[in-house]
Amino acid sequence: MNPYGQQWQQGGAAPSIYGALPSAQVARAPHVAQADSVTFIFTNFKTTILNSAILGPQHRTAYRVVTEPAQPACTVIKDNESKSVAMVQWQPGATLEIRGVASRQRAREWLRLSSDQSRRIMEIHGVQYAWAPMDGFICMYKLHSSAPRVLARIIRIPSTVTLEMTQEAMQLGLLEPALVATVLLSCGHNID
Repeated sequence: MNPYGQQWQQGGAAPSIYGALPSAQVARAPHVAQADSVTFIFTNFKTTILNSAILGPQHRTAYRVVTEPAQPACTVIKDNESKSVAMVQWQPGATLEIRGVASRQRAREWLRLSSDQSRRIMEIHGVQYAWAPMDGFICMYKLHSSAPRVLARIIRIPSTVTLEMTQEAMQLGLLEPALVATVLLSCGHNID
């Protein structure tokens, strides 16, 4: 357990990824979407995001997160044509790969914990992005920016997880890496 994460827990919220990041509170009231955002809703799951449908902007299934009961150690994210976009193998030690973005590597290296344990950092196309709790959300922003701007955010409510992406993030090709990060940050598996 992350000893620094204890101070962030309010209202009995469960720690994210076993305390590897301070916990973002579960949203209780409707949130206001960012002005230029595109929304992806993880839905149709009962206890875990690891078997869910991801609804795109037109409320149609854009992606699916699939973990077969016969192979619970492997989760695949598939697009609407059933092509594999990403794969996470949970045992031994979580590894992942994302088509055209990240070759097979340990999840803890791809989404590494910062030295102060306040955020997770990923590198996409040579640029570093951070995921950190902010105002009840888990937000992504460019790490080395003079004026950091939220590019994406994860909203958790009891029956769904929502990923909001700005148009800028979409143009930077961050959608599929952000979907994978959302799964890793919301599934409850320890990736360290």
